[in-house]
Amino acid sequence: MKWNELRRIAESKGWYLWRNGRSHDVYRHPDSEDFLYIERRESQEIRHGLYCKLRKTIGF
Repeated sequence: MKWNELRRIAESKGWYLWRNGRSHDVYRHPDSEDFLYIERRESQEIRHGLYCKLRKTIGF
């Protein structure tokens, strides 16, 4: 999965852009205290271990 696909899924699950970092965008969810860091390398593939962790955080 690529970063831009993950960004679209997160936004459809209710995550919103909270702030821009240097190389990552930081997302928050209104019902959670967690942060979600999404890289700006939209066309690059996500590593498998990181993908599994982000998937649990997003909730899909």
